[in-house]
Amino acid sequence: MIVKNKFSGDQFIELKDTDLPDAKTVLNNAKKAFQEMKELPSFEKYEALMKISKELVNRREEFARIISNEAGKPIKYSRGEARRASITMLFSAEESKRIYGETIPMDVESRGKNRWAFYNRVPIGPVFSVTPFNDPLNLVAHKVGPALAAGNSIVNKPASLTPYSGYKLNELVNNSGLPENAMQTVIGPGGGEVTDYFLKSDEIKKVTFTGGLEGAERLIKKAGIKKYSMELGSNSPVIVWNDADLEIATDAIVDASMESQGQNCIHSQRILIHKDVYNDLSKKLVEGVAKLKVGNPLDDTTDVGPMIAESEAIRVEKEVNSAVKNGAEVLIGGKRDGRFYLPTLVTKVRHDQTLWHNEIFGPVSILQPIQNFEEAITMANDVPYGLQAGIYTHNLDIAMKAVQNLEFGAVLVNDTSDFRVDVMPFGGMKLSGLGREGIRFAIEEMTEIKLAIFRK
Repeated sequence: MIVKNKFSGDQFIELKDTDLPDAKTVLNNAKKAFQEMKELPSFEKYEALMKISKELVNRREEFARIISNEAGKPIKYSRGEARRASITMLFSAEESKRIYGETIPMDVESRGKNRWAFYNRVPIGPVFSVTPFNDPLNLVAHKVGPALAAGNSIVNKPASLTPYSGYKLNELVNNSGLPENAMQTVIGPGGGEVTDYFLKSDEIKKVTFTGGLEGAERLIKKAGIKKYSMELGSNSPVIVWNDADLEIATDAIVDASMESQGQNCIHSQRILIHKDVYNDLSKKLVEGVAKLKVGNPLDDTTDVGPMIAESEAIRVEKEVNSAVKNGAEVLIGGKRDGRFYLPTLVTKVRHDQTLWHNEIFGPVSILQPIQNFEEAITMANDVPYGLQAGIYTHNLDIAMKAVQNLEFGAVLVNDTSDFRVDVMPFGGMKLSGLGREGIRFAIEEMTEIKLAIFRK
């Protein structure tokens, strides 16, 4: 069925379960494709992945409009995502030629005398990936690129609200020269029968998931003993010390707080500001947020679009209203209009409130004064998540202590939490996930070590 998007009138296919092969056929296809993929020489994988990357470059505007239509992401950010997806596939191509092993010195003890050993990395087998709505193209690329580079086949289940970006990427894979069904797409609700079929199958050797904690817990219970990679979000802090450049910090924090309507796992949710600069920075942040344009995501001048669904906007509204009833103060925003929730800054949020403790996943950030470094670290760590954190300071001692004491997978100095280059090891501590993404690191997660020992 052809549908028109309400923002643009763009036409694209509304995918249904009946439009794609049944789950059993897809799994059999994945098994067959893996037998070919694992034998594929590196140069062929490289050439195919490079072709996909170049197609994403050439069709950047097409993919950007699909992203904005599906997810409501402002077009300027969708163009950035399409560009990142092309880079993700480029890095995957490059890393397909660098899957190394090494020799092991067996004679380090007497029983190893006259033995020589080496190991290499081999593909793990068919991979099942589950991807979210907020980056519906690049987060698919982050699963698919490394899986194919490693020599696996992959079945991707995109978010049911944003299936088309991943489906179109699948078309590029199909036309890249890789074996047939190297990548396949299945659709349907995340907790549905289609998803469960792949989770429960012994033929699926690896599950890679980006999403929420509840979804991850349900997934593991269904899938049982398998290899997992999971990126489960966060509640990221940014510490602003009293020697920070406030102009630079303001622009970056406003963007990190409101980009993609805050529907971003490294969204800067809690801004912890030294008391000496709190009043000045708070004023600057409110002024910066006030300048943001809320509207049609396909308008080049739009900064903040609609949330993925009205139910999500209602959820955010309820969490902010609950905090306000318990003493919080809204500095700007705090209102909802259908799927739109206005960019919002709040202060005086109690630390027992869900707005402080949980991931808001919306265009809301908390401003909190801090008295000293110890208080800043305690507050920053006072959540069950630990993906990324930022700190603004020119004091090297403070910066190093922050890196040592913040319980997060990455600490960014003189930057917000909302930064990622797609080669870096990306993942968190505590409930923020298992394993690391980033192309080389994801390939390691999608391969197994095979050791060979020769006796002389």
